[in-house]
Order: sequence, then structure tokens, then C-alpha cells
Amino acid sequence: MRNAIEINNCIITIDNSGCIGSKELDAVQVPDDITAYFTARTAILEQLCAGAVPRQLLMANFSGDTVWASYEQGFKRAFDEMKLTMPPLMGSSESNFQALQSAVSLTIIGKKQFQRSTEGCTYFVVGEPLVGGDVIANPEKIAKLHELYEGLTEGIIEAIWPTGSKGIAKEIERFVGKGHTCDINLHTSAGPSCSVLVAVKSHQIKTFKQNISVPIHEIHAI
Repeated sequence: MRNAIEINNCIITIDNSGCIGSKELDAVQVPDDITAYFTARTAILEQLCAGAVPRQLLMANFSGDTVWASYEQGFKRAFDEMKLTMPPLMGSSESNFQALQSAVSLTIIGKKQFQRSTEGCTYFVVGEPLVGGDVIANPEKIAKLHELYEGLTEGIIEAIWPTGSKGIAKEIERFVGKGHTCDINLHTSAGPSCSVLVAVKSHQIKTFKQNISVPIHEIHAI
């Protein structure tokens, strides 16, 4: 697992977003449902990384009661993309005080369903590292949730590993091991898991490449 906790066969993952949204002082100006979508996306990918499927959503909303519906809509978009029913959502909103910038956190509780195995696999980076406004400007470079989920459920992809603000190089080391590289910027932030590491058996590589619509970069041993 990457950034997940397992308790009694339940997988717990979390992601948050700050200063991104529709408030005047937000550093990145986007609709609140877009903020929620990318927050959910990362927490969902962490679930899939741990071999789990989401069963319950818990939101901590610091942006005020009025944006709850927009955040919920963004979460739903992520599950719609995977053709899954969104799990029940509960949580709390800060309503006593008005924050000057947007902030939201999503915790997901899931159940294990996949067995991860990377033995004898070839490794790839799906998508490219993006952060801030570049995420909105380059949707064609972002790893697609439904393609990764379908790859896992159909046995084409053996395992996935999200990337984030620490850059791809750090995650390659954790997922694959030291002594590997790739022909992509390994040190810039990958934002909300715009790029994802995957492990694929040799006999599935052709099918894997045919099913992925965004840039793919193979990871090589140095």
C-alpha cells in the first residue's frame, strides 16, 4: 500500500485540497465540483493501489454549507467515470466561520477485493505530471480513472501506484525499487495523481497499451 491504512480488512484513504476553488483568494480558481473531483480521484486511486473498492465517503468541508452540493457532485463524477454507484456520503461543514480560501478533505473506507502482485511485471508511468492550472489545461495528459479501474478488474493491470507532490522518482523507488528511471520529468509535482505507476505482465502489454488513451512511458532499470 502507498498511503492507506488497513483495519479489520477495511482500507482507509484520505486526500485533501486547500486554496483551490471558487473563493476570491484561492490560489487556483476552478469550480468547486472540479476541486472535489480531483480530491476524490486521488483517494480512490489510493484505494485501488491497496486492492480495495470504496464503500463509504466521509467529507470534512471547510468552505461553508453552500458548496456541499458542488463537492458531492464532484465526488459523484469520479465514480460515474468508473461506472460505479457512489458510496454513501456523510461528514461535516464549518458553518460558524467563513474561511477566506477553500478547503476540503475526503476520507474513503473501502473493502479489499484485489490481490496485488508485481512479480515478473514491466512497469509504466500512465499520464504525465501536472499541477495547478496545468491540470485543467491538459486533460488529455491525465491518467483516466476508468481505464485504470477496468485494467485492474479485467486482469490487464496487476497493480497501480499513484504519484503526487513529491514527484515520480520518489514513487518509482517505493513501487519498483531503486535503480530505475523513465523518460519523463521525475522530480516535478504530479499534483492530484495525474500520472500513475502501473505493473503489467508481459503477455498483457499489447492489450494494456491499446486500452490506455493518454501518454505511456516505460520505466527502465538503470
